[in-house]
Amino acid sequence: MNISTDKKRLIIAEIRKCRTFTKAPTSSSMLQYLFEETLKGTDLKEKLIEIDFFGKSKSTDKGNPRVRVNIYNLRKKLTSYYEKEGKNDSWQVVIDKGQYQVKFVAKNPKKRLIKMGKPSILIPYLLLFIVLLLLVLQNLPKKAPMLWNSFLSEKSTTTLFIGDVFGIMGTTATGNRGWNRDYSINKLEDFYAFCDHNPEMATNIEPSNYTYTNGMAAFSTQRLTLLFKEYEKEFPIRFSMQSTIEDITDGNSIYIGPIKNNNKFVYFFNKENPYFKIAEDDLLFSNHPTIKDTVFHLNSDGTESDYAIVSKVSGPNNSEQFIFFSNHDIGVRSTVEFFTNTDSIKHFTNQYLKTKTHFTALFLTKGVSRTNTDLDLIWAVAH
Repeated sequence: MNISTDKKRLIIAEIRKCRTFTKAPTSSSMLQYLFEETLKGTDLKEKLIEIDFFGKSKSTDKGNPRVRVNIYNLRKKLTSYYEKEGKNDSWQVVIDKGQYQVKFVAKNPKKRLIKMGKPSILIPYLLLFIVLLLLVLQNLPKKAPMLWNSFLSEKSTTTLFIGDVFGIMGTTATGNRGWNRDYSINKLEDFYAFCDHNPEMATNIEPSNYTYTNGMAAFSTQRLTLLFKEYEKEFPIRFSMQSTIEDITDGNSIYIGPIKNNNKFVYFFNKENPYFKIAEDDLLFSNHPTIKDTVFHLNSDGTESDYAIVSKVSGPNNSEQFIFFSNHDIGVRSTVEFFTNTDSIKHFTNQYLKTKTHFTALFLTKGVSRTNTDLDLIWAVAH
């Protein structure tokens, strides 16, 4: 490290003003003299110092130890100064033994830190460090669960698709005109095909201008909104019957709703799932390397029990799809609650997925009057 002449002069002046040197005028004066001669580049010798500093003639007795004694005393004063007043100085003035030139040496930063390491000095710095660390940790983005990571990423967009059902305006069970539901008719094409085969009814019915969804839509939307809000994310909502394939392929998708409304997510589930396929009211399992082929029948009354399929699969255009299927609302409600709970997500991931992120799971929900009271995992396969 370099040090300017002005800085050197300031250091010498500060040393001479300290208590150690004000009580030792000879040492103070000799320090100034040696410093000035060092700046000039003088070849300092004992005899020269004797003549210049003490004013003796050139015939001075060579055995006179006055110069050596005073230089010795000066070195002791400097040592005493750096042990007391100058212990925190950045630079140290040194006069090597056998030499008379004044040197400036940068003090070791590590040694300075060690000397400062008294509890009374470090406590304020430690408290400041803790406060700054807490502020940094508070502003770090919260890490999303692995299963939801791609949906909650800042780089991704996600749309929630709610499974609604097609309606027909006609005579109701009470004889009035109103909204009716038939699960064999899920779109306009189905409706007009029905009318072609039943012309006697065509004049009494017409497609409804609105669709229908049940209680699972409100409950599940609320749970998913809370999850996304926790990670400062939002999502638009669309109804599946009013959505096109292009809508679904534009980013990540979440589907919550029934299977029997012939929604487009059944197609994506069957296309992207390596082991499971949905056919009518059956879940077909096949082609697994270690597990035998199986068929699950998904029929249930929907009031006391409901089967639910939950699957995370790859979507088109490098997207992801999280699908919650059930033919009644308690299946979707209970599984959405399960997969938006931090503890249950962690347990499910550790138990069944390990390092994989895609899976299909079958649940049986038990309840009373369409209210979930118990959720049993029947099967879970990672893929």
